[in-house]
Amino acid sequence: MKDAIVIPVSALRRIFVTLLVLIVLILLVLVIRTQLFRAGVASLFAPSAAEVIDRNAYQAVFLTNGATYFGKLQPQGDDWFLLTDVFYLSASDQTSTQLIKRGSEAQGPKEPMIISKEQVLFIENLRDDGDIVTLIKKFKSGQVPSASPPPATAAPTTSRPSATPSASASR
Repeated sequence: MKDAIVIPVSALRRIFVTLLVLIVLILLVLVIRTQLFRAGVASLFAPSAAEVIDRNAYQAVFLTNGATYFGKLQPQGDDWFLLTDVFYLSASDQTSTQLIKRGSEAQGPKEPMIISKEQVLFIENLRDDGDIVTLIKKFKSGQVPSASPPPATAAPTTSRPSATPSASASR
């Protein structure tokens, strides 16, 4: 046993404790990093809705239920938006779409429209020369008559092309 290597127990203990402390530190860093990113530290580098919403422009607000509203949007804290001067599109048939001023619906809604952040898919600032803003300006100046909302609709939607059944050649 002359060629045997002898390692003192105290050295083994030091190596074991050092490895254990290193593993605990790595786990601690991973947990803290995960919690910080979950809490929104990553959003510190991204602009907030309040910073990118153009207060001088109209916005299009697309909701998770398929409805789209147009108006002046203001963030309210982290969970809500207020939409004023609210309009939406109503498709009366396959070819005509009308801009409706919100407020004359059967439920008698008042402004502002309060929207949960969770219900918003995305928001677009609208150009002043876009079709929707042009229609809103014409409506406000009296050039476009007030359209009444369609009867008994649950939520306004943008006009979307729909599949029209056609007769097949085999019938």
